[in-house]
Amino acid sequence: SDLFDDRDKAVIAWAEAVTDRTAHDDDAAFVALRAHFDDREIVELTLICAMWNLSNRFAEALCLVVEPPGQRIAFQPTDLARDAAEGE
Repeated sequence: SDLFDDRDKAVIAWAEAVTDRTAHDDDAAFVALRAHFDDREIVELTLICAMWNLSNRFAEALCLVVEPPGQRIAFQPTDLARDAAEGE
């Protein structure tokens, strides 16, 4: 896409490799990333990707309903119904 420059594309490719758990063997993605970022920045990008993956997997496993800021997270649709009945 013309919407992204080479730096953006390198980050997207790396995020996909981390998410797909193929980053360990994806030399092309790492080389592209290395062209734009130093070691510290690569570690930070990898950590951000990993933390979002952890958060997504955690929420999915517990069937969490992610809600807008300022509202609480409900575990199940029955929690939402109970909260509605209790006026929360």
